[in-house]
Amino acid sequence: MSAPTVNGNPLSFTVGDSVMVNGATVVDADIATSNGVIHVIDKVLTPTSTPNDLPRTAQCTGIHNSLVAAVIQAELLETLQGDGPFTLFAPTDQAFIDAGIDLTSLDTPEGKAALTDILLYHVHSGSVQASNISEGMMLQMVNGDNTTLSLTTGINGANITLADVMTSNGIIHVIDAVLMPPEEAVDDASGDGVASEDDEGGLMTIISFVAVGLIGALGAVLFLRSRASDEEVQKDLSELGIITNSQPIAATVDYSAQYAQQAQPAQQVATQAYVAQPAQAVQPIQTVEVIPHPMAVQPVVAEPTVVRQWTDEGGYTWRSMDNGNTYWWTGTEWKLYG
Repeated sequence: MSAPTVNGNPLSFTVGDSVMVNGATVVDADIATSNGVIHVIDKVLTPTSTPNDLPRTAQCTGIHNSLVAAVIQAELLETLQGDGPFTLFAPTDQAFIDAGIDLTSLDTPEGKAALTDILLYHVHSGSVQASNISEGMMLQMVNGDNTTLSLTTGINGANITLADVMTSNGIIHVIDAVLMPPEEAVDDASGDGVASEDDEGGLMTIISFVAVGLIGALGAVLFLRSRASDEEVQKDLSELGIITNSQPIAATVDYSAQYAQQAQPAQQVATQAYVAQPAQAVQPIQTVEVIPHPMAVQPVVAEPTVVRQWTDEGGYTWRSMDNGNTYWWTGTEWKLYG
């Protein structure tokens, strides 16, 4: 308990195996006099406006036994004995009874965690006197949650029955109800999580469609470029007089019958002159560049183009040109037949 002195400073009393006042032990009590009572103590008391810290002051009030026991059980004694300053909204023993808080049922790791959250919701890190309170004032408590102060309804609906009890490391405001921290919106959080997952799923679907579309467009562009490239190559080969297997033959004349009689002797001559050669890659016809006289005007002569190319059973390759000539591949050059 605490009691004010004549000079205005409070005294803090602790009752246990002995009676103490501000750290001094009462060695002889209740000495009656004609105008009062004397208690003999073992040391001189130094005037101070803050005789004790928050826990000891609460212990001395006689109405905060449950609060002090809860602080000890939650292992918050050293925290509330810190330098501060703190503002403690201290619920009475009756407030703990009204809240249905049974400390014995909270003597587990989970129970201590819940009890710690509740107790720290009654402590603000800072000094707030009654004269500093305004309507709708918000305070952040040590547990991280906010609470609201009112000039008419106190704090979160709990009435302040005694204000501005000064201690060595803060201020105590006595309240008539236990403050319960706001419950976490588990359902809302889970709903947000589902919505978030849905949003992520929709985003992934959109990204997938876009990726597929880009890949398809890229494939189409590459295909068109490939076809254009093939057409350019075939065009270039045609201009050089080379016919590929994939290039259709324009002429429909059957030259095999026309040159059947001539192919046989050529084949025999070639056989006598050369050892049979494997099929060779198509080589361009070598042409001789004629340098005209500087003063002479030369007519433009069109280069002959290949009309048909084939390889006979003997492994020799033949070409028939659009000018009526026929060439055969000797292994090193195209030679005019006949």
